Amino acid sequence: MEAASFALIAHDLKNALGTLENELEALIDQPDPSLAQSAYLHCTELRRQFVQFLTVYGAPGGLRVLSEDESPRDILKSLQHTAALKRLITPGTPKVTVDSARVMPPFWYLDRRLVYMALEAALHNAMRFSRHNVVLGAREQDGYLVLSIEDDGPGLGAIDPSDQSDQSTGLGTALCEAVAKAHRCADREGRVALVNRPEGGASFELWLP
Repeated sequence: MEAASFALIAHDLKNALGTLENELEALIDQPDPSLAQSAYLHCTELRRQFVQFLTVYGAPGGLRVLSEDESPRDILKSLQHTAALKRLITPGTPKVTVDSARVMPPFWYLDRRLVYMALEAALHNAMRFSRHNVVLGAREQDGYLVLSIEDDGPGLGAIDPSDQSDQSTGLGTALCEAVAKAHRCADREGRVALVNRPEGGASFELWLP
């Protein structure tokens, strides 16, 4: 792991811990349900970042895939449920739906834990920039399972680089790429694609052989 990347991640986690500490200190002096909800969300986000970090950089020799037959639709429904719970706690959070118009493969051979973790990271990023809606989808293309997350945000390259709130360590991207490449079949391996949508917004795709 490069020292620069480690420094960025450590700085990001330190700031998150500082925010959580301040919120918990305020709750000691004056209990407030809205502040408690904010502290809870920051706590879950911090946990998610730590798990990502340990998954990408804590496994000696790279990620190990334990694949089984899984339902892509079930995975997307689980993501949608998690997003719906967050929306209840945080009003204004974009609505997440599953695209039922597409024909999804009934099953695919993959590591559900790793794939879910990668999609959760991508969904978190899409919800940061989406204005109203995020759509989850799955399809089979060229012998790959393609899991997609589409948002209606400003699109790639439209974020102001001077806005520090939009800066990221890239840990989520590193996780998605590591999970994709860990899935192999014969001479093919998974990959990640991130492109602008013609109708606006961005599309994340996780391709699994």
